[in-house]
Amino acid sequence: MRRLALDVAVGLALALAVSRCGPGLDPLTDANVTIRADLSGTTAAMVVVEVTAPDITTPLIFNIPIVNNVASGTITIPTGSGRTITVRAYDVNAVETHRGTATLNVTAGTNPTLALLLTPLTGDVPITATLGRITIVVTPATPSVAVGATVTLAATITDGEGHPVTGTVLWASRGPDVASVSAVGVVTGVATGQTTIVATFRGSAGAATVTVP
Repeated sequence: MRRLALDVAVGLALALAVSRCGPGLDPLTDANVTIRADLSGTTAAMVVVEVTAPDITTPLIFNIPIVNNVASGTITIPTGSGRTITVRAYDVNAVETHRGTATLNVTAGTNPTLALLLTPLTGDVPITATLGRITIVVTPATPSVAVGATVTLAATITDGEGHPVTGTVLWASRGPDVASVSAVGVVTGVATGQTTIVATFRGSAGAATVTVP
């Protein structure tokens, strides 16, 4: 599965050049939502985002720029509930290869990051896109640590355009009986097994899968 480092994993500072069709938007009631997807390993060459809602008469359409196999951009949509965001990917022949849909409430200011799975329609590999302002990437992503030993994880925080964000993440272990984690990301192996270590910041999260052999 590919990560839009929306972590889908990743960061480029891009000048957004989107095309939008639909009614004019009021800057006093609009919100910015970032879209990011890593298209590496797929045949996708174009990403189109459609936004619909009961109070949006004409669907909003955005073309997301692609640089070095990464689609990244920011769309501006009216705040409100029931915003359905459909992301479609197309190959160089304009044949749709992937599609994913999510319905969410959009508020002014910072909105939590949402992972959106783009299902392949042509036998291609899936694409994971992210919608939101903050992306957290935890490294190493799949560490191994012996019982009683430790490994230190790092969390990189970026905004929707790939710019670094300064802040302190909160660390937690989904299975503290397998591996525990300290407030600064130091993981200690507790017992044989596998668990997930999660770093959260401003409603967004990144994770690593830890194996204790």
